[in-house]
Parts: sequence; C-alpha cells; structure tokens
Amino acid sequence: MKKVIIIGAGGQIPKVLIPLLQEQDDIALTLFGRNAVNLPYENVTKISGNASNLSDVEIALKGQDIVYMNFDNKAVTDVVVKAMGKTGVKRIIQAGVLSVYGEVAEPFATWNSRMMGGTIAHNRGIVTLEASDLDYTYMRMTWLYNGQSKAYVASPKGEPFLGAQITRQAISQFVLDNVTGKRNDIKASIGLWEPGSENKAKPDFY
Repeated sequence: MKKVIIIGAGGQIPKVLIPLLQEQDDIALTLFGRNAVNLPYENVTKISGNASNLSDVEIALKGQDIVYMNFDNKAVTDVVVKAMGKTGVKRIIQAGVLSVYGEVAEPFATWNSRMMGGTIAHNRGIVTLEASDLDYTYMRMTWLYNGQSKAYVASPKGEPFLGAQITRQAISQFVLDNVTGKRNDIKASIGLWEPGSENKAKPDFY
C-alpha cells in the first residue's frame, strides 16, 4: 500500500485529485490542512494542523511515502522539507507557478508578467527543492480553470514556457501519473499547460 499525504487538502486541485486517488486500490490517503477534519471525504485519514508548524507536519508525515503539497510558499516549503528529512520521506510533488526562471515566452509573457507583477516569480518552493536531496517534482503550472480535458504538455526545465492555460483536471492527472509510476519526474521542474494553448496572448477565460 502506497501512503500519500496531501498538504493543503482543502484547495481547488484536491477537489479533483482526491477522488482520482481514492479510485486506486493500492493508495492510502491522508488529508492535512487547517480544517482537514471537516473535509467531506470517506475512507481517508484526516489530520488538522498548520503547515508552518514543524511538529504538526512531522506528526502528519510519519509513515508516508509521497507528499503532495498543494501550494507554493517558500517558508512553508522549508518547513515541509525539514519535516521530510526528520521523518525519512523522500518523495514530494509540489504545485508551483510558472516564470520561476523567467522562462515564459511571448506573446503570453507580456500579459503574464503584468498579472504576476514581474517576469520572475520570487520566493518560491523550487529554490528549497532544488537545494535538497529529495525526489521532488515541482509543477510550474500555467493559469488554471475547471474543464473536462485531462491532457497536458509536460515541459522540462530549460525549455520556453509556451502555454497560457490548463485545467485542474489535467494537473490532477499529472499528479496521479507520478504517484502511480506512469510518469517518473524525479528531481524535475516541469512546466504544465494544455495542448493547443501555445502562443496565445492570454488564457481564453480572461
């Protein structure tokens, strides 16, 4: 049985991801968040706690195999990585942002920079992950929306970031593919966007 914990389980992506993980026969799921005990899921372990608190995170991580972190904050990532070191958990998948390397290509780059307040996203978890010895996958996600498509383009670090949008369903599929071993993006920073959204000036929903 593979033990997976979601940190920030009350977010938008987990609403899609949790049912996908629950469909897997060999996954035991733990939900962690400020109000995790109140989340409306059955047959999961729920632990309420603060991801900024090292002891809270350590307690939650004991015995886990894979961490999915549903947000990107460097200070909290520092805490989670420290807790992983203390509990011996090696694998983390983190939901992050695009433009951590200034990699977004035109014509999308101009709009994205205006919306995000600069060409480079600072103070992100990728800095901590890349300096660690963990088996990490950092998802540089483009602009998210809810839709039915589960298709994604996975672009490695060093390539231009081209896509303007992606569904939360597709992001959840990418996480599932890594959890189940269909993909193995280890020590990887992956740009994620929807096929066909390349070379758009902005997302369709803006």
